[in-house]
Amino acid sequence: MIRRGAITYDGLPLSKGGAHKLRARGFLDGQAALQSFAAAISLDVRPRNLLIEVMVGDGVPKELSASLCSEFDALYSKRRVRAIGAYTGHQWDIDSTSFDQLLERFEHAGPIPQAGFVGSSIVIHATWNLLLFDSRTRRRLPYQCKEDYLGFGIDFQRYLGCSFVYARISEVTSAHLFLSLPFEEVDADAKRLAGEIQASFPARLSSKQWKIWRLTKAQNSYVGRKIAALC
Repeated sequence: MIRRGAITYDGLPLSKGGAHKLRARGFLDGQAALQSFAAAISLDVRPRNLLIEVMVGDGVPKELSASLCSEFDALYSKRRVRAIGAYTGHQWDIDSTSFDQLLERFEHAGPIPQAGFVGSSIVIHATWNLLLFDSRTRRRLPYQCKEDYLGFGIDFQRYLGCSFVYARISEVTSAHLFLSLPFEEVDADAKRLAGEIQASFPARLSSKQWKIWRLTKAQNSYVGRKIAALC
């Protein structure tokens, strides 16, 4: 049966700069903070979509970027090259073993050169798909599939029913948190879950990014409106 609604937190929107800056500093502490968060609120704790990205452009020593690009071309599958203003980002898929090794390596590599407005010239990208559970029973909460909500997407790669945290891990780590809480109304259970998420997330959630979505009368879409923060 199609759900009548859901509650979302979209913070901070990618269009507004992308993410919360975490209190943790350094590659290892940034990853540890996010892993701890996933373990506290999700039955699925595995990081996915793992990439390493090297920026090429002004401020980044050419010998450093050339050496890393050559090394990673030999080790990993190149995913894509993207332009970010005057900079070029080179990305490679990595596995979980390489993820841990690279975190350790760049933690102790010394100051990472900055790529102007882009930020760090070496970034590890990771996503945790969050499978929310009832903390009293550790049972998975129902209605956490986009099929429960007509496959409705509220924006690019963000769907009702699917929660995740996407992180850019570096010396300063940032994380984009998207929550789709499977509650049709703002009730005590919804507020309790939101409070538990805030208690575990290593940054302060914004009070302005909460919405409740309701099924339209035609029952073929959803309409969202802002609500007061749940925590």
